[in-house]
Amino acid sequence: MALRLFAQRGFTNVSVADLAAEVGITTAGLLHHFGTKNALLIAVLQERESRNQDADQALRGAGRNWLETYLERLEQNEEQPALVQLFALLSAESIAQEHPAHDWFVERYRSAAQEAADELSTLIDPSKLPDGITVATVGQWLIGLADGLRLQQLLNPGSVNRHESVRMFVSLLEPYRR
Repeated sequence: MALRLFAQRGFTNVSVADLAAEVGITTAGLLHHFGTKNALLIAVLQERESRNQDADQALRGAGRNWLETYLERLEQNEEQPALVQLFALLSAESIAQEHPAHDWFVERYRSAAQEAADELSTLIDPSKLPDGITVATVGQWLIGLADGLRLQQLLNPGSVNRHESVRMFVSLLEPYRR
């Protein structure tokens, strides 16, 4: 429920009282469980990330490679628009260094880029890539493309199909595959 409020209004426009009312407890009760609004925000982000990791593990367990898993997760996330909006709003707000989720997002993007580079290195042959382009660069492009398309989709619903557009980009990588 906190997720819905954060997704609709962002972190800065939601009060602890709003959050407590949303879940049907007192402000003191909410603070007893989470300590601070900042801690609740991090808990919401970690829960979202945990759900994505569980989905990834299930897909990998079903025999999909990292790229297939990435594309499937994008599609699954789009079935939950509040989550997509939450991530877009909070990641944008967290650009400010004083935002309570700034460090969380910095680390998430760092680890996502590292994971993309590591996983893509098993799928893409770097010797086939054009000069100056590395597997790490392809991973950054993939993440950046998904993020940029998320914003376009949220700002102008129906203007773009994010997961299909990213899928088309991935198909362009076929000549570089191992």
